[in-house]
Amino acid sequence: MTVKSAKISYWPLALALLIGLLSATPAEALRVNFSAQGDSDRLTFSFDSKALPSVDVRRSGTKSITIGLPAGVWNTEAKPTNKDYPGKLIQTIRTTENSVQLVTKTNAFGFIKLPTPGKPQFVLQVYRDPIGARWKPRASQPTPAPVVATPQPPQQESAQPTSQPAPVSPRPDPVQQATPAPVQQAASSQQITQPAPVQGEANLPPDSDERKPFFSVPYSVRTEVTPPGQTPAAIGAVASAPTSPSPAPVTTQPSVESESGVYPPSSELRFKAVNKMAEEVKFAELAGKESGRAPVVGQVSKTVAQPVVDSGNAVGGQVGGADGGVSQPIVQSDQVTGTVSPPPVSSGEGQAGGSVAPPPGAQPVQQPVSQPVQQQAVTQGVEQPSGGVSGVVAPPPGTQTVSGQGSVGGAVAPPPTVVEGAPPPAPTPEESQQLSVAEQIAQQEGGTVAPPPVQADVQPAEMAVAPDDAVQPGTEGEPPAMDNATAAAKAREQEIRDKLYEAQNMMFNGALATALPLYEEILKQPDVPDDVREETLYAVADIKKEMHKDELEDYFEEISQAFIEAMNSNLRSNRVPRSLLNLGLLNLRVGNFPEAKAYFKILQEKYPDDDNIPSISYYWGEYYYRKGDFKKAADQFQYLIQTFPEHELVKQAAYYLADSLNRTGFVDQAYQIVDYIDKRWPDYYMENPQFLRLAGNVEMKLRKWPQAKNHFFTYYNLNPEADGSDVVLARLGDIYIRENEKDAARLIYQKVVQDYPDKEGGLVAKMRLAEEGIYDEPAMAAMATVFDRPYNKRPENIYKEIINDHPESPLAPIAQLKLAMWYAFNKKYPEALAAAQDFIEKHPDSPFVDRARKLGDSVFALAVPGMVAEERYGRIVRYWETYDFIGTEDTKVDDRTRLNVATSYWKVDQPVKALEIIKPFLGKRQIPEISDEALGLAVNIYLDELAWKEIADLVAMAKSNWKLNPEQLRQLDYARAMSLQNLGDSNKALAMWAELAKDTKVDPAFRAYAMYYMAKAAMERQDLRKVFVYAQEALSLLLQTKGDPEKIKDVVLMSIYATERSGRYTEALKWAKQYDEYIDVDNPEWASTRFKLARIYRKAGAMDEWKQLLTDIIEKKPESLQAQLAKSALDTYDLEQQVQQYSPAPQ
Repeated sequence: MTVKSAKISYWPLALALLIGLLSATPAEALRVNFSAQGDSDRLTFSFDSKALPSVDVRRSGTKSITIGLPAGVWNTEAKPTNKDYPGKLIQTIRTTENSVQLVTKTNAFGFIKLPTPGKPQFVLQVYRDPIGARWKPRASQPTPAPVVATPQPPQQESAQPTSQPAPVSPRPDPVQQATPAPVQQAASSQQITQPAPVQGEANLPPDSDERKPFFSVPYSVRTEVTPPGQTPAAIGAVASAPTSPSPAPVTTQPSVESESGVYPPSSELRFKAVNKMAEEVKFAELAGKESGRAPVVGQVSKTVAQPVVDSGNAVGGQVGGADGGVSQPIVQSDQVTGTVSPPPVSSGEGQAGGSVAPPPGAQPVQQPVSQPVQQQAVTQGVEQPSGGVSGVVAPPPGTQTVSGQGSVGGAVAPPPTVVEGAPPPAPTPEESQQLSVAEQIAQQEGGTVAPPPVQADVQPAEMAVAPDDAVQPGTEGEPPAMDNATAAAKAREQEIRDKLYEAQNMMFNGALATALPLYEEILKQPDVPDDVREETLYAVADIKKEMHKDELEDYFEEISQAFIEAMNSNLRSNRVPRSLLNLGLLNLRVGNFPEAKAYFKILQEKYPDDDNIPSISYYWGEYYYRKGDFKKAADQFQYLIQTFPEHELVKQAAYYLADSLNRTGFVDQAYQIVDYIDKRWPDYYMENPQFLRLAGNVEMKLRKWPQAKNHFFTYYNLNPEADGSDVVLARLGDIYIRENEKDAARLIYQKVVQDYPDKEGGLVAKMRLAEEGIYDEPAMAAMATVFDRPYNKRPENIYKEIINDHPESPLAPIAQLKLAMWYAFNKKYPEALAAAQDFIEKHPDSPFVDRARKLGDSVFALAVPGMVAEERYGRIVRYWETYDFIGTEDTKVDDRTRLNVATSYWKVDQPVKALEIIKPFLGKRQIPEISDEALGLAVNIYLDELAWKEIADLVAMAKSNWKLNPEQLRQLDYARAMSLQNLGDSNKALAMWAELAKDTKVDPAFRAYAMYYMAKAAMERQDLRKVFVYAQEALSLLLQTKGDPEKIKDVVLMSIYATERSGRYTEALKWAKQYDEYIDVDNPEWASTRFKLARIYRKAGAMDEWKQLLTDIIEKKPESLQAQLAKSALDTYDLEQQVQQYSPAPQ
């Protein structure tokens, strides 16, 4: 009897609410989601309707389950498609008029239905159960026939007679309808008790609202079986009396040694859940149970044995005569006679295989069988299902009851009474591969075929070995002997399979480089069986992928081609979805985004219920996570958790989701996921210690200091040498500071500095100790309080240490910014600007770039006035052009600073850039103070550039639109007069010069120019007196204002001219000597000026000075025209002197 227990889990609902109650869009059909877990299959049926309809789940056949639905259900629900599943037990799903039918691969199964509270869906879990093979339709359960056995002394009590009702059930299949005839034995007969029929699986009601577990997994348990030797009554099974009286019990004495073993209690779980990390399922496993690799069975005896088909514990053997001949098979499901010896080798879990010699004097047992059974041949070495015992059974002197399911201990006796005629569990596809072709055909037809005898050596289950004792052909029920060609073909096939097993063994042991050539050699062989070729191709693809997992880009073509070839070898294989997943993941890893998307789409469309479907969302999320697109990564991980909450990748996906949410700023949501992980997987931190760091960081941002401190201490105490332990300790110090426990924080920081001086945590601790606080987001105002400490150089030193010795540290950007602030605070403006520029160039992606720009901009605005006062115009221009953060958006550079920059450009002879900077200030809208200064600067620039028209236009615009003070008006009058003078309108200019010249408030530089142009006007009129007066005043003002040297010389020349022409040679000679001071020998005007000076000396009667000047001209400028004139003048003077000697003396 089987007892099933299950708990309905409510944690998926809690998870859905926890993440955000984001529900997936329902499909327009009854959705069936398939997944395999351990040794069971799980199907989730979801309906589009808001309420779960009435559903009747029952077993309708030896290999079928029917889910009954209300009439007309397909009017509101679209039918699911018929398809095959790559499951452990479920093979096919089919739809009928008002139901869904599941076809299984074996009859040894059980199932359980779990409703989902609050949702229109239920879960059907199908698990492997050998007792399920005893299932029979109630209408076909016959009364067991008596068995005549050899008289033996009774050794145990008889079973209590039972009765059994005959319920109406669907028509059984042909195998179930075959009822064997009773077996006649030599002397006495006995009847084995008949147990109650196996009860059908009942639907479990949902848990009450008072008790809803946070998380549970459906499980089933089995009632305890009695230890070997106890009576069946101890089991607690309820038996019914048979319709006919039971004869006296007959027991047997085992003739062989007992075999015992340690077996788990029958109340344990049917299978064990395996917890896998995400890294373990990145690709599909190299090989699994579905790979088709057959298990190796134990040694098989040569004796030809006759199996006894039993639907309960499947105890089978062969009845043989004393001469070793083959007798007729016994097909009796409810009774076994004879003794069984323990097998030499165990061939499977709970299964013993071997042969038992018949006792002396045993006689062959004759038994009539039904027609399907009569067509069966004698079988030998067939692998029994789990929990069965196979061997050779001879007519024993008595029988003994077998106690304990699947156990062998002491004498092996018949099992408790079972349904007569029930067949043994049908083999799984893996077990079918171990049968010969004739056996598989016989099983499909419901018969039994005896394969050729096998050798004593251990052989693979799916291979037949040539026997030592060949069965003679022609005997009824015996196969004909193989010809030489068939034997040779089988030998070649066996050789190929042996190579396959050898390669698999190496592959499973990790010797991939050695296994690959063996697989490739198999593919080169002719006539490779299809299953071997498929297995080999997939193994080659898996090995290449595993060997080159770190070089996927270099071996992409080779690996992808291997998977494509394996997939194309059998497009109906249940491995095709795995290949599609691997191909998609392979393309995703190398960056082939469209190809990866296409493979995943094919997998989703062609195999929507495949186990690999949830992995797609995980791999997409991982892809976006590694690219840094955490928002898209969070969407993928969240979809996986909500849609497939029980998938094995959910745990790692939850961690990535929390980290992605934390990185994108959704700290509250990240904390919810962290809390969910803590509650669902309390020991997850042992598997992934980085979860503790993530949880602590999230809790710190939410100011949950106790929780964060607990996570950080746990991480550090697990392994103080682990990566990140230094940062964790530094974070603990920060928490103590936040809790105002500065002494504890100082101790923590000192320990970090001592243990991790050059790591990130040590650098953080050094900075904390130097600044005596936490300043992770520095601002100039806050840092000023840190820097304003006398004789404190510690901050500067730690900043330079981090920048110079640890430039790749995450602290380097913040240290660079703080160093710039340190320089700015200490008025080291050039160093501050350089530090700010270094920060922008080295860390352009830092979130503090804007702060660095603003800092540098402010520092420049503070530095310019001092540099202008020091006339360091070149440095101002260099800073303005070098640092691109100066004068940008939200700048601290005001209009006054811009005027200073424009003035600096003017001073370094770049007037065009200066005018460009002040152009916004010279519009019709007057900017107080700024526009007036910009106007003066523009006028000076235009004067230097002799841009007279621009000056005239600018002055006209200013007088028309601006309010100007008298000083500004005088400046504009000067500019206007200069413009008119140079434009040729000298009359208007002269009037304005006169006004400026007589106004003593006018700038001396302007008055100097006014006097100069008035002197020139007097020269044109030959008014020698005014020329001399204006020239003397202009010279004085020009020398006072350091005016234009050319104009100074010009004024001196005008003074010489006025005095010479007026006959004041002495004064002319004085001005000539002064003019000579402004001209050196290298000046092109030197010779002409000296010649004029010599002429004045001669007119003044200073002949010696005259001669000296002419001689200097001849000596220093011999090639000049003045030198030739000087020679001529001197020669003429000498001639005149000679002539004068001969002239008569005056009377």
